[in-house]
Amino acid sequence: MSQSSSADDVMWEGFKPDAARAIRAQQGFEDAVAGTLDRPFDVSTHGRVVAAVAELGAAVPAAMRVARMQPRGGV
Repeated sequence: MSQSSSADDVMWEGFKPDAARAIRAQQGFEDAVAGTLDRPFDVSTHGRVVAAVAELGAAVPAAMRVARMQPRGGV
């Protein structure tokens, strides 16, 4: 295995959990907001939005790492 291939493998292994966390946070937020829009006066839906916003904030470092990754090779 070449050094470049090894570095790509490490980058890919680091990408997967970061991407999964960012995607889960975004989907959780979208689901929470949709539930609140469906029932805006149901106070029980508001806590889901607050929790989803907190999760988005916690996922920012992972999302930023994914956004900064540069694909190698190919055109």
